[in-house]
Amino acid sequence: MIKQDEISTKQDHISTPPIWLALIPVIVTAIVLGYSVFVLDTQPHFSLFIGAVVAGLCAHFYGVSWLNIKEGFKQAIARTIPSLIILLIIGMLIGVWIASGIVPAMMYYGLQFIVARWFLPSMLLLCSAMAVITGSSWATLGTIGVAAMGIGEGLGIPPAMTAGAVVSGAFFGDKISPMSDSTNLTPSVLGVNLFDHVKHMLYTTLPSFAISLGFFTIIGFMTLGSGHAPDVSVYTEYIQQNFAITPWLFIPPVIVIVMISFKIPAIPSLIAGVFLGGFAYLIFQGGSLGELSDIIHTGLVMETHNPKMDLLFSRGGMESMYSVVILALVSLALGGIMNYTGMLHSVVLSMSRLLNTVGTMTATVIGTSIFVNMITANSYLAVILPGQMFEECYRNQKLKLKNLTRTLEAGGTLTGPLIPWNSSGIFVYLTIGVPVVQYFPYAILCWLTSIIVIVFGYLNISMDKAKAPQEEPEDQQ
Repeated sequence: MIKQDEISTKQDHISTPPIWLALIPVIVTAIVLGYSVFVLDTQPHFSLFIGAVVAGLCAHFYGVSWLNIKEGFKQAIARTIPSLIILLIIGMLIGVWIASGIVPAMMYYGLQFIVARWFLPSMLLLCSAMAVITGSSWATLGTIGVAAMGIGEGLGIPPAMTAGAVVSGAFFGDKISPMSDSTNLTPSVLGVNLFDHVKHMLYTTLPSFAISLGFFTIIGFMTLGSGHAPDVSVYTEYIQQNFAITPWLFIPPVIVIVMISFKIPAIPSLIAGVFLGGFAYLIFQGGSLGELSDIIHTGLVMETHNPKMDLLFSRGGMESMYSVVILALVSLALGGIMNYTGMLHSVVLSMSRLLNTVGTMTATVIGTSIFVNMITANSYLAVILPGQMFEECYRNQKLKLKNLTRTLEAGGTLTGPLIPWNSSGIFVYLTIGVPVVQYFPYAILCWLTSIIVIVFGYLNISMDKAKAPQEEPEDQQ
């Protein structure tokens, strides 16, 4: 058996492949992915699998052993196992919280008190707060996001607008939350202090948030503020007929929020949410353990005389997350092989001539992160790989690495839900039922932040300079 350190030593001696070889898996993946998604209208999983196979064949052609190729995708997948577990738990949570009446109760009371013209800015603020507290954009989408879609539909608001407000708020809160896994991951890749990273992001995310808030407020007053109030009785009556609604149903989400606010890790907190929701289902909805077990696995399936409303509430379950988990595994295999075998390093070396100014370097990092997001369909890789690739460039420009981590978050994490085949984009669609192409224009914060970061780079705004080289590591930590 070959030990881990032996494999690592072999990998250290792999020379950088030529650019023409490194581009082959990139080009093949882009062509196959584009054809399957835009022409055949199919899922991107097999296209990314083909890309991973081509990347492995190219590496083997260059003389890389199978053990090193295997180590490449094994390390990439191992790094995100906790996130994949969280995905499955969120699937359970959505199904149980709908079946138990927690999400329907949020919708029922929300329809009673929320005014249509203030709904969109309210959802932006509420989802932001929830994501800051929980540290998870996906958990926010799976709970408040699901309820928001039902409330918005009841108020007569186009689903794309509601989805845009929910996605913008969820990912904004995630980015400034010290408990977010991706917000912790990004600075850790480059040895930057977490709170320095978060504070530096505020220079670019707060303007995006303010513009988004103003935009949704204007939309609410211009397009939703006139005419008669929408009839929400069809929604409230459906909820009352199929769920027992009581304020006691708010106890499970409050407990989960308190647990996370006391820095209890996400996995045990979400598991507690599943169990609390399960108890609520048994107590308030009169369900059985057998039915609860089915809901945890396959999600809630509503079958009444109202198919439209049934579709709104038939969600969740571990099975609903299988597609995202498989996509993550395949995309991580592709990105891991290309990174471990030096192909991505070869690509960035060929781009180095573009990095002669702070502005062009910032734009290149944003573009590379978006490109990795599109090719690998994974936001973690869109942060990790460009971060490793451009660290030396930022040091050469005498810039603190928190400038790089801020850029990686804008180009890597925030653009994930804007790519239809990205794991974040697919999660949003599976959770709230709105395709990326529809909510893209309204997810203002997610695409505007990248533009602001690039402008800041060209205008040299808040681009902090590093101290003397011997002082920089201490300063970054």
